[in-house]
Amino acid sequence: MNSPTALDLFCGAGGLSLGFAAAGFGILAGIDNNPHACQTFKTVHPEAEVLRADLTSLDPAKVAQRLGTNRVDVVLGGPPCQGMSLAGKRLTDDPRNRLFLEYVRFVDFFQPRFLLMENVAGLLSMQSGAINNAIVAELQNVGYSFDAWLGAVRLNAVAYGVPQFRDRLFYLGLRSPTDKVSIPRATHRAPTTPLIDDDGGMLPSVTVSQAIDDLPVVPSGGGADEMPYDAPPRTDYQRMMRLDSDTVYNHEPPAHTEKLLRMIEVAAPGSSVDPNYNDSKKWDPSAPSFTVKALGAGGGSTNRRAFHYRDNRGSTVRENARVQSFPDRIRFCGPKTDQMTQVGNAVPPLLAEAIARELHKSFVLGSFSKPQSSTRFETTR
Repeated sequence: MNSPTALDLFCGAGGLSLGFAAAGFGILAGIDNNPHACQTFKTVHPEAEVLRADLTSLDPAKVAQRLGTNRVDVVLGGPPCQGMSLAGKRLTDDPRNRLFLEYVRFVDFFQPRFLLMENVAGLLSMQSGAINNAIVAELQNVGYSFDAWLGAVRLNAVAYGVPQFRDRLFYLGLRSPTDKVSIPRATHRAPTTPLIDDDGGMLPSVTVSQAIDDLPVVPSGGGADEMPYDAPPRTDYQRMMRLDSDTVYNHEPPAHTEKLLRMIEVAAPGSSVDPNYNDSKKWDPSAPSFTVKALGAGGGSTNRRAFHYRDNRGSTVRENARVQSFPDRIRFCGPKTDQMTQVGNAVPPLLAEAIARELHKSFVLGSFSKPQSSTRFETTR
């Protein structure tokens, strides 16, 4: 492989890897214990190995053997960190810490040039910052420093062309003290910021309607898992999401009760549809989306679901994927609730790409394939 390589742990549907592939990285493998997410990952990265496994029982040496190499340039991952615990100032072998410590174990084995770990922004404040400090210390203990990133950096996806307010935390560890990686410069302004071209030409943020209003109009309980477009793209973002796709996948809204249909109809854009659920909001077409999330364990029609501003129904997997910046060629696999969870748990590919392009600058372009901005989100080859 003639490009820098990445291994994705806790890979989910592959949003983080997709951004790295667009920036010129070769994706060696994705590892996750969700069979449906693994199936989706394979459609995103057909040339990569996909391992369905629990990292706590997986030997990294056997992974290297399967890959045919122990050379990995970047180890990616988003291990769950909620509920982590300390003894003194260090993470212990408490089961709540296990997945993060497994991530550290894989990093220690492969010794990549960089590590990139993603998590929820709230991690910074857990136990008054002690958990964050312990995470940084664990990564430093296996040989990584953080340069300008100073441990963890919060980035909001809306600043990188994603039509969604999504605040995430990133740890970028560097093995070599001579490496320098800049925090990616924002390209889009939040709608509350005046659109004044005083800093090199920042663009206005992408709104929900600019992201999804070319998708077929479907009613509650309608749609299909595979259908044609019925309108041309209307915005640059829509054209980017379509590329050469001629099919809309995963575009089936839930079937609602008459009571819920009335609640959706009377709700104002941007407001809650059901007061019993904080996450049941109606999209405002003139603004970026609020954070789209995984559905609850029951997969209810209101819990954690966005609602369409025009079509009087809950959002589809495809619409959520659009506001996450997943291109239309990607088909999410498994039951609908699981598809929505895969989308909601993912790192937006456009945000991942912005980070990956900064990181790619550290590699000698004469030795690796140069990323081409005109081929964003093409299938890895």
